[in-house]
Formats: sequence, structure tokens, C-alpha cells
Amino acid sequence: MSAKLERESSFWDAKQPPIADLDPELYRVSPGDLTDRSVPWLPYLGFPRHVDEVLNHLGDLRDARVLDLGCGTGFMACLAAAAGAEVEAVDISESSLEVARWRAQVSGLSSRIRFHAAPAEVLPFADESFDAVCGAFVLHHLDLSVAAPELRRVLRPGGRGAFIETSGGSRLLMAARRLLPGSLGIEKASSDDEAPLGASSRKWLEKSFGGSLRFSYPTTLFFRMLCYVPPLHRAPMRHLLAGADELLHRVPAMRSQSYYSVVSFEREGPSATARQIPGSLRESGDLVLPAESP
Repeated sequence: MSAKLERESSFWDAKQPPIADLDPELYRVSPGDLTDRSVPWLPYLGFPRHVDEVLNHLGDLRDARVLDLGCGTGFMACLAAAAGAEVEAVDISESSLEVARWRAQVSGLSSRIRFHAAPAEVLPFADESFDAVCGAFVLHHLDLSVAAPELRRVLRPGGRGAFIETSGGSRLLMAARRLLPGSLGIEKASSDDEAPLGASSRKWLEKSFGGSLRFSYPTTLFFRMLCYVPPLHRAPMRHLLAGADELLHRVPAMRSQSYYSVVSFEREGPSATARQIPGSLRESGDLVLPAESP
């Protein structure tokens, strides 16, 4: 696992530009924001609808203690803080955390967010520390046989979780994902260790959160994935693909074919037992919890 974490952290470190090159206006987060303006294509892919569903599931965040898992450049952490939460934000990429800390500063939210360099599989928090957990595009990077019990451990009874995720429900999209990146002018944007959530991921999440687990699809993202092919970038084709997805979304049975989903759950049951670090991590000797970032 430590080798995987190193590969993932190096991959995401390399993707972050110097802060001096970033536009504060694109990274500033305000209450009510539903999209990350630093990633201009997100609204086209339906991201604001997914963020809205996450916030609706989490409920009133005023004075809540919230964990942003895999915070990346800090959009979700800042959004929760802007809604009144006290946020602990975790990521394994130091370069991403640098951007996230800067984003919190330009958003005027630094006093409400603390950033930590740590893996999701060994969270540096006490049992039942959080009222809510959230994240965007992080669960599909994790070993959920370890990370899902960790999420349950740090959630208080009655605490809620909601994540925007890539979904492996469509065999056609999964085949395209395997075959097309790196060809036809399509950029390979994912790391080698990640994969959209499938049946095994659902199994591990259900084991920790039981019948509260839900996969929902605020919009169906299927035909719009073709916009990654360069000739289909142009506006008329984008509108046509978006219209096709709107029609597909009207068929409830087809919504699970969407590439994006919202994964939500609630921690039920009695209080957590004492924390147990899995033996494979405890005994490896080379997985050391990083120090907390300021």
C-alpha cells in the first residue's frame, strides 16, 4: 500500500502548477458556490447538480465538524467552511495541500480549516470525531476494505457522508476508459491505481454502512463523455451530447449508466470500538503517518 500511496501522491503533486500562476478569482469560494471555477468544464459535466445533492444530504453544517477526505485543491473543504463548518481536510499530495491552504486564505476561510497530509486508510483522528464526511472523486482511489471502516470509525452515530464519485456501472464507458485515453488526442487524466466504483467497492461500503448506502444520479453523464474526443469539443456537438443525456436521464433504469454518481450513507449503530489499524499497515513498518500541515 505504501508504494501505491507514493505513486498517487507523486502523480497529483505533478499536476499542481505554482501558486504564483493561479488566479485568485478562479479559486475563491463563497457560500452557495456549486462548482469549482478553476476547472471550467465541470458545469458541462453536471458537477453543480452533484454538489447540490451532497450538500442536501449533509444538511445544516453550521458548527458541524466535517472531514473532507482527499481534499485536493480544497474546493469542498472551503465550501463546507463557508457553510459554517469546522473542517479537517486530508490529502496525500503535498502540492495539492499547498494550493488548498492558499485557496482557504484567498476565500477568507483559513480559520475554519485545518489541513493534514495523511492517507485515508489511516486517518489521524479519534473515534467519532465528525458529524459529516464528504469528498469529490476520492473513494475510487482507495482500498475501501480499509478506508470504509476508517470512515465509519471517525463518524459519530447519526453522522452522514456524501461523495461525488466516478461510477463503473456502464460496461461501454468502462471499455472506452480502458482503450481510448492516450489515443485519438484524448489525454490520460487518471492515475494507474484508480478505477471507477464497481461491485466490490459497493460491497465494502455496504459492510460499513449497511442499508443506509445510496448511489444516486442527479444527472446522467453518458453521451457527454464523448466530448473528450477533440473533434467533439465544439459547441454544437456539446449541445447535442448534453441533450442526449437529458433524454437518457428521463429513463430511470438508465441512470445507473452515468459516469458520475453521488454516494451517500449514514453511520448507524452503537459507538465505535477502539481504533484498530489493519495488520498489513501496522506490520509493514514503512507506512508512517505524515505530520499535520499547518
